Amino acid sequence: MGYKEIPFEVMHPGEFYYELLVSGRLKIDPAKKIKEPVTLHDPCNVIRRAGAAEKFRYIVEQTCEDFREMYPNREHNFCCNAGGGLSSLVQWYSHEARGNRVKAEQIMATGAKIVIVPCHNCTTGIKSIINYYKLPVKTMFFDELLVNTMYIPEEMLPEEG
Repeated sequence: MGYKEIPFEVMHPGEFYYELLVSGRLKIDPAKKIKEPVTLHDPCNVIRRAGAAEKFRYIVEQTCEDFREMYPNREHNFCCNAGGGLSSLVQWYSHEARGNRVKAEQIMATGAKIVIVPCHNCTTGIKSIINYYKLPVKTMFFDELLVNTMYIPEEMLPEEG
């Protein structure tokens, strides 16, 4: 595009959602909060490089009633083992899942039924772990959390019919 400096800020979608919530442009309906226990996977890149851990927790705390931390967490959380996207490109399944019992145990120790995974590459890794170890949990992205819990003004609701 020819820019020497980009004329806009580049951010993770979770950071953008955080800004929408904090500014009040997006509101959560307390009656729609996720009631099942949830935990949060901290993606290596966006947590260690961008420092988004607290913003991500804010989103979860606003949309969920029962948030359970993994231990260790934040920049010390165990990796999903998806290889920074490698798992999406090649047949990586047996390596990532079999070699990541520690992540399966970390998830199960929380007692959560939903693992919130803010990264698409991590979702591949976490879903492989869930399938390989037959964990009784499902994954969810931030956008799913927000769509399911946000307040929609009455004038914006679809007409019945």
